[in-house]
Amino acid sequence: MGIITAKYLVGAADHNDVASALKFSEAFVKEVESLLGHEIRWGETEELKDQGLSLFFIASGGAERSFVREHEKVSGPYILLTTSGYNSLAASMEIMGYLKEHGLKGEIIHGTPEVCAKRLSVLKRIADAKKKLSAMRLGCIGTPLGLIASDADAAALKARTGMELVDIDINELIEEYHKGGYPENKYTEDLKAKGYKPEETEKALNVYGALKRMIARYDLQAVTVRCFDLLGSIHTTGCLGLAILNAEGAPAACEGDQKGLISMCVLNALTDESSFMANPSCLDPETSEIIFAHCTLPIDMPDSYSLTTHFESGIGVAVTCDIAPQPMTVFKCNDTLTDHYAGRAELLETMHRDNLCRSQMKLHMTDGTAYFTDSPISNHHMICKGDWKEVIDEYFRSL
Repeated sequence: MGIITAKYLVGAADHNDVASALKFSEAFVKEVESLLGHEIRWGETEELKDQGLSLFFIASGGAERSFVREHEKVSGPYILLTTSGYNSLAASMEIMGYLKEHGLKGEIIHGTPEVCAKRLSVLKRIADAKKKLSAMRLGCIGTPLGLIASDADAAALKARTGMELVDIDINELIEEYHKGGYPENKYTEDLKAKGYKPEETEKALNVYGALKRMIARYDLQAVTVRCFDLLGSIHTTGCLGLAILNAEGAPAACEGDQKGLISMCVLNALTDESSFMANPSCLDPETSEIIFAHCTLPIDMPDSYSLTTHFESGIGVAVTCDIAPQPMTVFKCNDTLTDHYAGRAELLETMHRDNLCRSQMKLHMTDGTAYFTDSPISNHHMICKGDWKEVIDEYFRSL
């Protein structure tokens, strides 16, 4: 269970039954905690800086003056958690008026414990994601090749989020590959147990080992690889390496796609889910269906999978998957995080067509397909399990 810190504010004792207000507040918080899955504890205002969530519990009327003294210690937006008693809501509305007059942002969280827990969960995810992203170093092993709208403005990204792009020559990965070796784990064991062309599987896993060593060397938390360069130089692909890294929680993108990698990082930070980076391969605007395909996906994502060759080259080792129908989210953002798309989708089926990349998903898009033909953020899009549209949209509003 995680912890959320709130600054507890209550009116002066000469105008309030402070003890009763505290008892009422604590009972309400207990209900919220049980639904939220996080402990809410009282703390000092300075502690709110570390969690990135300026949460004030307004316990009663008369707390307004205390808020004015305390709020300058942290930055907004200011989140006011309220109860249905002791003029908590009335005091919070007065505080909101103060914030508005001073050009500051705030929000009142009010309602049933269920309503409050749901909203706090979203805000906590966003605060945690911002903190995680601000410390991330993203390795770009080779610049995008053939992707004319997939590179990133490193300076703008750093200023906007704190994320740092680290350029690395693709030849360094090739040299590292020739050293050989990779860490054994449940993913490598399962891949080898498939019995698919052991020599080719070993080569593909050596790419994974090389990537792991480079991630450690450069202190990276995510990576994108211009993987088509590997076809001619070492006669294998990065498909398995990227599949394992994504399953391990290190976003890993194909084809040197920098915008794709940024999108994978944002999606992972917000959802804790690994994501499938894929091409929209064909769509039907009348049925709102799209087939997405690529030759790799997180190895922890499918219900079952098998191994085959990389689609375009016919060499190396790629992944083909089966996943049961379920809700999905399709996502992409640009490099400055000033534009994004988050679409609710339903996975209809996974497919095994021989004229597309190996892992294939047919999705029904709740909001239709117009975005993909009218204003897409380049080609590759990220797909993860679950409905995360509300969290994603709220994150971008918060920026």
